[in-house]
Amino acid sequence: MTLLPFIRIAAFALCATALLDCRPASAQVFDFGQIDTFESLGSGTQRGGAPPKTIINDSDRHTVLFTIVESDTDARIYWKSEEGTQTTLMRGPGLRAFQTVGEFRIEALGDENRSVKYGYVLLRLKNEPKNSKGT
Repeated sequence: MTLLPFIRIAAFALCATALLDCRPASAQVFDFGQIDTFESLGSGTQRGGAPPKTIINDSDRHTVLFTIVESDTDARIYWKSEEGTQTTLMRGPGLRAFQTVGEFRIEALGDENRSVKYGYVLLRLKNEPKNSKGT
């Protein structure tokens, strides 16, 4: 299975978001050679006051290309990296890439009248060699 169509979708989403959002941006090093397979593509709306929506709950390594399309509140992202459990706050529309190890959840802050509309591309990463960290 070729990843080219999925990379094109991700690139399009990144460019479209960049055109809509002209705030300062930061970069993250990403090794496309680590992608094993496309896993899923999804979207949804998370309402304030609702429990966090689980996108990933396994023990595999993933990259999540996560975009907030429309929002009238902040979104709290819970994810697990190789360094441990992380929490990130996203304010308004934007695109972020997360490299996770088995956990990714989104929570909309505020009451039930607030919401976050989002989309994501989920890519499974290759298994890391056991001795890659010197263990």
